[in-house]
Amino acid sequence: MFKAVYDTNVIVSAVLHKDRLPASILSLALKGKVRLFLSEELLREYEGVLKRPKFKLGEKEIGNLMKLIRKKAVKVEPANKLTKIKKDLADNRVLECALEAQVNFIVTGNKKHFPFERFHKAKVVNPQEFATYFMAKR
Repeated sequence: MFKAVYDTNVIVSAVLHKDRLPASILSLALKGKVRLFLSEELLREYEGVLKRPKFKLGEKEIGNLMKLIRKKAVKVEPANKLTKIKKDLADNRVLECALEAQVNFIVTGNKKHFPFERFHKAKVVNPQEFATYFMAKR
């Protein structure tokens, strides 16, 4: 089973566009077909971004999703604070989680924010690339 960390933009895209690939990728994790790893800081990031007024999401919808993610994901406590990414400091929370959990994939819609193909054991991929890997392993 693939072990992955999803960048916040994947979660936001999944919620805003339920008919697009990020929603399917989130569904894989929520159905237990992908082991999603996160930290408390990353969870707060997900929730904080989803609550931004520009997305016009309801508290109940966000709360239900957060409960489901908390229930299905594996929570880790990163031992290291990283500052490898300078452009968006929050992306370092993704790296910290990936390092701690030793995941196979970091899935992001903003690969340009992650200026490397791999981070330790994790391959940095976009949703389409992740789906391709997932389908190849079936």
